[in-house]
Formats: sequence, structure tokens, C-alpha cells
Amino acid sequence: MAHLTKTAYLAYTQCRKAFWMAAYRPHLAAPPDPATQRRLRAGQEVDVRARGQFPDGRTIPYRPHPEEMASLTAQAIAEGATTLFQATFHTADLLVKVDILTRTADGWHLIEVKSSTRYKPEEHLPDVAFQWYVLQQAGLPLAQASLMHLNGDCRHPDFSNLYALTDITAEVQVYLPQVAADVIVMRETMGQTETPVVGIGRHCRQPYACAYYAHCWQGVAGATIYDVPYLKRPTEQQLDTDGIRYVADIPPDFALGDKRAAAFVTQLRQQQTAVDADAIRRELAALTYPLYFFDFETIDYAIPTFTGCKPYQQAPFQYSCHVLHADGTLTHHVYLHTTPDDPRRPLIHSLLEHIGETGSIIVYHAPFEKGRLRELADAFPEHATRLLDMVDRLWDQLDIFKKHYRDYRFGGSNSLKSVLPVVAPALSYQSLAVQNGQQAQVVWEQMVGEGDTAVKEQLAAQLRAYCHLDTLAMVEIHRTLVNL
Repeated sequence: MAHLTKTAYLAYTQCRKAFWMAAYRPHLAAPPDPATQRRLRAGQEVDVRARGQFPDGRTIPYRPHPEEMASLTAQAIAEGATTLFQATFHTADLLVKVDILTRTADGWHLIEVKSSTRYKPEEHLPDVAFQWYVLQQAGLPLAQASLMHLNGDCRHPDFSNLYALTDITAEVQVYLPQVAADVIVMRETMGQTETPVVGIGRHCRQPYACAYYAHCWQGVAGATIYDVPYLKRPTEQQLDTDGIRYVADIPPDFALGDKRAAAFVTQLRQQQTAVDADAIRRELAALTYPLYFFDFETIDYAIPTFTGCKPYQQAPFQYSCHVLHADGTLTHHVYLHTTPDDPRRPLIHSLLEHIGETGSIIVYHAPFEKGRLRELADAFPEHATRLLDMVDRLWDQLDIFKKHYRDYRFGGSNSLKSVLPVVAPALSYQSLAVQNGQQAQVVWEQMVGEGDTAVKEQLAAQLRAYCHLDTLAMVEIHRTLVNL
């Protein structure tokens, strides 16, 4: 029987079927995409750097057979080691590697390192509790369990407070009976020769996107009950028990229990479109020419890289700006930082050249651009007046689709990529190499580190094309709205 590891336990807590398939059908798992790989690399960097908090720590060397690492761990403890990294424990079929294990007067302190900026019980508690359970089974006296995570108050270049420690000992001890019960079921599941019968649902994407999502969802087409917003869990379970998967199959007299969920279902079932042209016309009348259709692309480093930044702060490295004048003339401006140094100051200088001191600045989901402009104003106070003036001139195109324009073809989403195919179908992201902001981050990191000039320019062109379409999409949506 395969080892029951922490990774296996976390898979089990999300989906028993995924846990089984990881052992017996691993070839059906989708490989992690580049954005996921980027997050994993960031987590590894945070983990390795955390060891610097314990200068006397001792790393258990890697061995292909974990039983050997367990023996090396036992040896290190017997020799009086006070802090261990990757301490490995193996008992029966249970196996864990602990990020940091440090000795105290009352017993050992188990420390799990996470790259998040806070403790998330739904994700982190099962992780740490399983480790505690295995160490307890191995006979190690434990005194405390903590989560070491990034500190949102840290600012580059001062890393003296990069990490924060959250004591979760009490929560772990309460959770231990659940682990014990789960281990029994895990062993039973691992003994099965047939794939466990587990239906699809929201758990396929929460708290993590499952590697078997594409396999389990193949053949599923159309809006499902798991796409219905505000649908309460008991109601969803009742529909699932009744064998209802698609929104179109929900009985008209079925009580959904939430007006917003019911409205969504009615809109899809009746293929409703609701456009308040008069309200849209009033909203558009508030705009002042020239109109600047604007969008940032940003990079977020777990461990901040640029002066004054905190963990995961979004630093803009690119923008696109289409300018629509009152006479219908359309011009385009773009800035893309192509080197790995801090992109913010040169981006600001370009921004101040391209966006004048009058005219509405149209964005999609204004809180994002508003936040970035305010951060730039804080970091570069000599430009704060102009940048904060831009904040005051922002106009959110998304509000139109929240309040005055609804279409069942949006699929319950108001995102730009959901609205565009319906409102301006001539434009599409499908042919682009970069199709979302996470991909843009990956490509930007590749580009700034690329030594081959031709490859570097190819990656830069992909970024420019993506950001260009973001703002051109807003232009075409605006033209459609004006013509209503």
C-alpha cells in the first residue's frame, strides 16, 4: 500500500475520488499550468528562506526512500539537534516531512511554513493536524503547532519582519479525532480496486483546482447547478440527490431558497436579456472627452522585490491606453517594462505623458486600477497629485453590466471575457498566446530574464497584444453601448 502522506490527506479532504486516482490513475491528472508552477516556486522560496529564522537548524538530507530520511531524523534527534528542517517520520503506512521542527522545554514545536499572508483554517488546519497526528503516532512528544506565514506589514528592503507566527495548537488538538477517523477511511479507500463514486461539484475547484477536473468534467456542457450563485449548500445537495445537474433541468416549482439564485436560474431558463438603454445613456452622458480606456498588468512577488513593496503587492509593469476623442479619432499608447528592475518609476513617467489632465479614464473593475494608482502615489509622492487626480477620474465600465445590462449568455459572470463575446463578438482572446493576467505574469518573468533578443521580443509582443486587446475590448463595448 502506498504511503498516506500529507499531500494525500489534503487530496482526500477535498475529494475521496481524487485521492484514490492520485494513487491508481495518476496519468489522468493534468500537469500544473505555468501560473501554478510559478506559485509553487514562490512557495518553495518562502519555505527555504524561512529556515534563515533558525540559524542553528539542521536539514535532513534528501533520500529517494523516505524511510532513510526517517532514520536520519531519528539519528539527528538522538544526537541532540534542536531544530530540524524536513524532519521525516514514518510509522506503519503514514509518512510526513515537517518544514521546521524545533525543540522546546515542554516538547517539540511543529512549524508549517506557508506562502500566504494569513492563517486560513479551511486550508491550513487539516495540513498541520495530519502532521501532528503522524508525529504523535511515531511517539514524538509535541508541545505546540504553529503556522509561519508571510507578514503583510513587511516592506522591502527591511525583511526583519518578513514572517509572522500564528499558534494553532488548540485548533489542531480539536481536529485530531477527525484526522484519526479520516485515516481509517483513507485506508479503506486505498484498498478498493474500483474508482470511488463521487459526483462533480464545487469541491472540484475549492479550495484548489483539482488535477482531475478535466477528466471528471468531460462531457459536461452548459450551465450546471454548481454555477448558480448564492445557492445554499443543502439546496444544492438536494438537487444533486435528485439527479439534477443542469440548470435547465431544475423544476420550475423547485424552491431555490434565495431570490438571487432564483433570478439567475430564471434568466438562463428563459434566455432573458435586460438592457436599460435610458440608464446607460445617462451613465455615458457623465463621461468627459477625451476618453482614456486604460488597463494595468502587474507582477506580485511573494517575497517583495521592489523598494517599499509588501508581500504580493501588485507592481504595474505594463499598461495599454486607447484614447477616443470627441470626433471619433482613436489613438493607442502602450508601456511595457522589459528589464527585471523596478518598473514603476519609468511607467509613471510614460503614464503622465499619455494621460492628459482632463478626460474620463475608463477601466473595467475600477478598484484594481484605483488601488495601483494609489500605491504608486504613495511610493512616488512627487507624482502623487497627478496620480490621485487620475483616481478621481476613473469610470468603471463594469458598473453598466452590474446594474443596467444583463444577458443570459454572460453565464452569470460580468467579467470582461464573459461580456465581450456577447457585446462585441468581433473581438476574441482565443487566438492570443497570453489570455489572462496570471499568464501575463509568467510571460513577463520569462521575458525580463530572456537573453535571446528574438525570443525576448516575441514574448514582449505577446504581452503587448494581450494588454492591447483588454483596452480595445472596452472601446468596442463602449461603441456598442453608445449605439443602443
